[in-house]
Amino acid sequence: MQHVDPDTISPRHMAQVLEIARLLAVTADLDRLLTAIAESATQLLDAERASIYLHDPPSRQLWTRVALGAREIRVPDTAGIVGHVFQTNRLLRVARPYEDPRFNPEIDRRSGFVTRNLLTAPARDMSGRPIGVLQVVNRKGGEFTEYDEALIDILAGQVGVAIQRHYLQQQTVQAAALRHEMELAQRVQLAMIPAQPPRLAGLAAAGWTRPASLTGGDAYDLWITDDGRMGVFLGDASGHGIAPALVVSQARTLVRALSEMNSDPAWLLTRLNARLARDLEAGTFVTVFLAFVDGSGSMQWCSAGHGPVFLRVAADTPLRLLEPTAPPIGVLPELECDGVAREQIQPGGMLAVMSDGVFEARSPERELFTVERLVGFLEGSGRCSPARIIESLRQILIDWQGREEPEDDQTVAIVQRVE
Repeated sequence: MQHVDPDTISPRHMAQVLEIARLLAVTADLDRLLTAIAESATQLLDAERASIYLHDPPSRQLWTRVALGAREIRVPDTAGIVGHVFQTNRLLRVARPYEDPRFNPEIDRRSGFVTRNLLTAPARDMSGRPIGVLQVVNRKGGEFTEYDEALIDILAGQVGVAIQRHYLQQQTVQAAALRHEMELAQRVQLAMIPAQPPRLAGLAAAGWTRPASLTGGDAYDLWITDDGRMGVFLGDASGHGIAPALVVSQARTLVRALSEMNSDPAWLLTRLNARLARDLEAGTFVTVFLAFVDGSGSMQWCSAGHGPVFLRVAADTPLRLLEPTAPPIGVLPELECDGVAREQIQPGGMLAVMSDGVFEARSPERELFTVERLVGFLEGSGRCSPARIIESLRQILIDWQGREEPEDDQTVAIVQRVE
């Protein structure tokens, strides 16, 4: 996919992308959300039509929950261009549909419409599995481009968030007890955990999260960006219940999507704040740490109220505490950020990001674990791998608490420079 330069996106187009993110925060009306996304897709991509297909597992069909300019369409989930995109879970650009054997011209024949070109993208859930399809038809200015692919991928990501949240809310409404609601929230959090740490030459990474019985809305993410760096995200939404879990999942999804256009952490957090500041209830906020590290150890980072963060720049140097460079997301209408901070991590150096549920873990006597104990543990970790450090920390926390389940969510992400 082409890397999108944010300077090439008009303010009007950027406003459309971010407006959809705002709608995700303020409305649970799936039809309104999907219609807004489909309309934005036609405008952003200068297309004649757009359709959003949802997957119906029992019938193994794809059907148009929204179809601008057309009637409802139902097809097997293996049929046509949309079926191919759904099954392969990959975006597809078709310049001449009538020459493509996967294209079904019967729908055109019945409606009198002529399909000249197509751009189709899977809508994925938080674990990366397809749950729908976004398709735009007939670019007015000619054929679709790689730039259009980047834009539709962002919009399809928002479709996936809207659909999965709708399904989770449906399940929550049907739930008979508060415990079931909490279990759903925990599943939202667990669905955001990367299945495997990303691999990048020169770096090793690992992450872990353990939700509390009353979830506080933690999330972490580790991924490789289009420019070949490792993204590190850790967010913690205030409050308890399913709402904070959905808020932090929205923050994580928006950061991942916008990072395809620009992987500057201050730029990303500023735009995240612009969407959430006017939508979060008074007194609620999200702390976010965001960094991008390349294989040589060069790191750019920004922290919106999240800290302390622990950095060891080389194997034999003491830990440093990185303090926040901006207030939490949602506190101010405009994020007042000190800019992007830079560090150079040498071989043996390490970045460790944690939620406050780790150093505020309480013993049976109600004593806090404290940042000082955590620093002592990390100082003694030597050259252990991130996975080994996390495994040791998990056991230490269990022993300290006297039980496995914490009072508040505990989340850790570690990136280490290797030789």
